[in-house]
This record gives sequence, C-alpha cells and structure tokens, in this order.
Amino acid sequence: MITRSKIMALSLCFCMLLALLPTSGFAEAEVEEETVAAAVPNPWKQKNIGSPAITGSASYDPAADQFSVSGAGTDIWGKSDQFNYMYQPWTGDGAIIALVSSQTNSHDFAKAGIMIRETLNADSKHVDLLLTPTNGFTFQYRTETGGTSQSVKIASTSPAWVKLERKGNVIKGYVSNNGLNWGDLGNLTLNMNASLYVGLAVTSHNVSSLSTATFDKVKVNATGDVFPPTEPTNLQANSVTDTTAKISWTASLDDVGVKDYDLYKDNVLTQANVTATTYTFTGLTPDTTYNFTVKAKDAAGNISNASSPLTVKTTTQTDTQAPTAPTALISSSKTSSSVNLTWTASTDNVSVYEYDIYRNGTLAGSTPATSFNVTGLTANTTYNFTVKARDLAGNISAASNALSVKTNPASSDPYTPEVVANNLETPWAIDFAPDGRIFFTERNSGRVRVVVNGNLKSTPVITLGSPFYYMPKSEGGLLGLALDPNFATNHYIYIYHSYKTSDNKVANRVVRLKENNNIATLDKVLITNLPGAVYHNGGRLKIGPDNKLYFGDGNYGNKDDTLTYLGGKMFRLNLDGTIPSDNPFGASSPIYSRGHRNPQGLAWQPGTNRLFVSEHGESSKDEINFIEPGNNYGWPKYEGGNQNQPGITPPLIYANGTTWAPSGIAFVTQGPWAGNLLVTNLKGKQIIRMVIGEQNGKPTINSSDLNYLFLNKYGRIRDIVEAPDGSLYFVTSNNGDKNGDGTPDKLVRLAPNF
Repeated sequence: MITRSKIMALSLCFCMLLALLPTSGFAEAEVEEETVAAAVPNPWKQKNIGSPAITGSASYDPAADQFSVSGAGTDIWGKSDQFNYMYQPWTGDGAIIALVSSQTNSHDFAKAGIMIRETLNADSKHVDLLLTPTNGFTFQYRTETGGTSQSVKIASTSPAWVKLERKGNVIKGYVSNNGLNWGDLGNLTLNMNASLYVGLAVTSHNVSSLSTATFDKVKVNATGDVFPPTEPTNLQANSVTDTTAKISWTASLDDVGVKDYDLYKDNVLTQANVTATTYTFTGLTPDTTYNFTVKAKDAAGNISNASSPLTVKTTTQTDTQAPTAPTALISSSKTSSSVNLTWTASTDNVSVYEYDIYRNGTLAGSTPATSFNVTGLTANTTYNFTVKARDLAGNISAASNALSVKTNPASSDPYTPEVVANNLETPWAIDFAPDGRIFFTERNSGRVRVVVNGNLKSTPVITLGSPFYYMPKSEGGLLGLALDPNFATNHYIYIYHSYKTSDNKVANRVVRLKENNNIATLDKVLITNLPGAVYHNGGRLKIGPDNKLYFGDGNYGNKDDTLTYLGGKMFRLNLDGTIPSDNPFGASSPIYSRGHRNPQGLAWQPGTNRLFVSEHGESSKDEINFIEPGNNYGWPKYEGGNQNQPGITPPLIYANGTTWAPSGIAFVTQGPWAGNLLVTNLKGKQIIRMVIGEQNGKPTINSSDLNYLFLNKYGRIRDIVEAPDGSLYFVTSNNGDKNGDGTPDKLVRLAPNF
C-alpha cells in the first residue's frame, strides 16, 4: 500500500509507444550480476553499469518503505552508460511507480530516476525518466544498441512521482506531483525485447564522487488501482451528550475515487461502509472517554491509513452549563487595516469547542484557537472587540472584557505586502467567498485550495480526477475559478480545466462544483469540447455585472476564425450553462467576441461595466482590449499596431518592443489607485498599473500612464484580485511553469494602508 505524502512538485508527464519483439526468457545471463546481500529485498538486484570508478550501493528501509541508491559515473547520456542500477527482470504488463524524494547535489547533471532497459550491457537500448539537482527533468531514450541517447528536457527540479507503464506493446511514462493526477507528453516507437529490466538508476556525472537519491513507495508490476485513499483528516466532535457523539472529518482523496469509510471506536470496527463524512455514535456510557478513528476505502478494496485519533469524553448528564467567559483579551499587534487579538482560554464542564469574535457587536469570525486576526479595518479608526466561548452542546459564555483598539494611521505606501501562503503548486486563479475564505486553483495538480482565517488548509477543496488532464511544459490544466454571486446560499464554484476526450484529444471545459465545509464535488458540466492544445488554452473565468459567466479560449496554431470554430473566442453563458438569448451571434451561439490569440485576464471597469481583456501577443505585441459584443479583435491576421483595418477592433494599448505576457487583471475600487487597472505580467515579472482615460465616449490607455510595480521582486505573477476589504491578492507562477525558475510559489496580500 502507498500512503501519499504532500509533495511540493511540478506535474509533468509523457507518453511512449514501444513495439515489442517476441522473445523468450530473460537477459540475465548476458553479463555478470552483482547482488546486494540483505541490503534490498528480493527480487531486487544491483549492477554498476559501465564500470564506474566508484562502486555504488543500495539499501532499503522497510519502516519508511524507502530505497536509498548511490551511484557514480560519467553520465547516462549520448553513448555513455555509467551508473548504478537497482533492478529486477520484468515481462508482461505492469508498471513501475516511485517517488524521487531527495537527491544529493554532487553535480548539476547528476541524475536519478526510473529506467527500462533491454539488457544490462552499457550500450543497451533504454528508456528512462531522470531528475537532475538543478537542470530539470530529462526523458531519455536510446533507440539502437550502441547508439546515441536522445532526450527531452523538462524544466522542473521538484520531487516527483514517476511511473512507467507497460500494456501490450505500449509503454507510457507519467509524472505527478501528488500521485493522484497523471498525464502524458508525446510518444515514441521503439523495438525492444519482450523481456526487460526495470528499476532505479543513479549517476553522479562526477566520476570521483557518489550521488545518492532516495525513492519512496516503489511499486513494480502495479496494475489497476494500486493507490489507497489518503487518510481522513480533521476529525472533530460536532456534538456530545451523555450517550452520543457526533463526529465529522474531511474527505479523503483517491486517484480513482473514495467509496466509503470504516469507523472505529477504541480500535474496534464499529460501523462499516459509511458514505458520508459525518457519523453519530450512540449507546455510549456517560462520563467515559472514547477514541475514534476513521479509514477510507476505494472500490478496489484499498484501505487508507487510519486518521489521527479523536478523543471524546461523554458528559455525565445533559450539558446545560455554559463555558466561563474568556479573560485577558488584548491586542498583540495591529496595522492600519488589521488587529490581532489574543485571550486566556475559557473552561467548561465538558470542553470548549470554539470562540466567537465580535467587532462593534457584530460577529467578525470564529476560531478554536485563543487568537484571531481581524482584517478589513479602516486606518486610524477605533474598534471595540469582545470574545465569547461555545461548547459542543451550544451553550455560549458571557462576553470577555471589552477591548478598544485604534488602528494605525495610513502609511505613505498604499499597500504593505505580506505572504499569506507559500510553497504552492502553480496557482492560477483566485476568488473570495462572502465569509472571507479565499479559494484558488493550482494548475498542474488539479487542486482547488482554500485559505480560512489566514491559514491555508492542507486538505484541498477538490482534486480533479479523470478526465482532468495536465501536460508538462504546457499551458493547460486547472485554470479559471469563480464563485457564484449567491455562493453564501448555493455554494457553487465554477472552474475551467483541460481534459482528455474519449478519442484521446485535449480539450477544455467549464464545470460547476458544489462546496460544503471546504469540500467540493462535481455538480454539473456546463460546456465541453472547447479547443485545447499545448499552449493558448485561455482559461480565465469571471462572472460579469450582468450575472453571466464569461471566459475565453485561445487559438493555438489554428487559422480558422469562423463562428463554427470555438478557438480564439470569448464566451458568455448563463450560470446554468444555457446560452443567453441576447448573445451577439444569436441564442444558439455562446460566442461573445472573436479574433483572440490567447485571452488571459478579464475585468469590468467600475461605474461603466466595460469589459477589459488582457491578451498574449506573438513574441511581443501583448494587448489590453476593450471588449464589445460581436467585435473582431484581429487574430490571426492582425495584432498590435496593424489592426486599424475595416471590421477589426484595435487594442487600447499593446507592448511595443518588449514582452509583458499579461495574465490576470483587476480594477482597483478603493484607495489612491481607485479606477486604475492592474495587469500581472509573467515574462515581465511585474504588475503594471494603468491609468484609464476617456476620449469620445471610449476608454483610452496611454503609454505614459503606466507604472511598473514589484519588478523582479516576486518573479512571474499570474493573477490579481481585489478583496471586499480593499486588500489586493496576487499569486506567482515560478514553480511548475514552463518558463519558471522553480522557486516556491506564493499567495501574497497587499494590505491597504489607507
């Protein structure tokens, strides 16, 4: 069984076709083999291929389910084959799966990964997927015995799940950053023997030193659904009486799907096959302590590790006693827009469940901790705070002592940056819930994440499964996100993502999710078969002032701009997926505008409800367009400054002689930047603040009215939004992006000082 760790990585994948020649027997007898006595379990063996100057070694830790492999040698590249190979013979269908969890940095081109090779000779045909310490991943293959290796380099140095899968005459290679979502990248036809060797390869590129790599959760001949679900998390008691305990937990994740849960009381299975994420234990004894755990199961019978135990003590009788009031309420820190509160814990005859924080008599938030950060405040303003405690029976304490706090005066800088979440996996789009939660997508992992009370939840809101598709070095995956205007009551989330069609083509679609307690499930597919490709998938998704759903798709490598082809278009739908009757090309067409190369950002100008869109140009000539229904914006015939053509709408401004690679955009509604348009830049590694003018009833942007913010401070910046409290939030796109440098991605808040 494999328990997935939370791995910070790039999601990248590839596909290889091999036509297998029928032969019999293994190739083991061709060369002398080296076995490692008692170091690794059978049927694993070891061979130092190509006689490296320093002999490598291998060991296995059964408690951690981890192999450690050391190897030296010139390289696995070109005609060189010098490395340490821990392998086993293999025939028939199956797969090798491993997590490359660490690698020593003996040389920038040291390599560690998984390999399939025809023989144990140094000149053998082979296919491998190898990780270098600083120069990214490389997919390598030698198609002829004694020939020269070839490779495709992938820009990632993060730890990654890797898989080579063999089915008949097809071998596919995959990489995943979480062991849940796998995809493919291209294909290769190669003649090799039917009987092969499969294993783990390590080389140092430095002949005088060893490189060591660790491989977790290695599985060979793993077919079908081999991954158990993740263990349930966040067990908590929702209510406790003298004879009952109602508990809940956060749903587990699985690469295929969680079927149900088994519940244990004091390590004894009490209730099997529970499909919900809540359960009430009955028939308990008063004044007794119990330990509850939960395990998840999938349809293949794989069972997760047990959750962390939840200890609950039943009451002696029906609980009518409220907790004591919190005491010693103080402010530990404050800014011009926030106040951090701490207090002394309350006591209760059973237990305190949560604290409610009140600002000027209105509930500002709740927390089980004894501290809370109240945000969205006005500078140089006095606020009154109190805190009350609640127990599981719903009894509420008296209020704490009242605390009066005056926020700091506004700073000379309009905003102060602060990192909200770090070590993210290619975040792409952000939106806010009415209760203050921050939802965002991670493109490569297929995850929707949530920040609650300033803290990133470790469990995703959802991790997309099949047919979700992410291809490495591409611009597809999980892209846009928007919350329904009535999210407080219907909990709808709209997302745009790439997927594989039934005929194995890449496409994009928009789906609606339904969220409950920070967990979402698929509710409805709104539109499918939007053109997909390696690049130019568009993907930004917003809900307009008219309560319609707007989104765009790119037109990568396609010259077709007719209304029957959906690439290179902006779209408008009703929130249920139907087509609005007043769409510019009729009630049967979702198209809103045309002639787009790769639209990346959408925003409406406050007070006018004009739609602005950012768009990638070819090499340069990135554009900011004012979108009017039914208009044609030129691509593929025109872009940048040559769009003053009949029937073509030119951009408001375009990058001339430089490249912005603009992405998310947002209008500012508060503070000194009110009315300005903020445009995030990927290649430009900045945010451009644009002043919007007016001429002849149309918006204008002059090149002299551009201000460049945070240049090279955060790297590639993907999206920016304004929160209801006036804060600005943006996400970076450095780790897992095809042009990123691998540095950890962040969600950054610009806290207002006005």
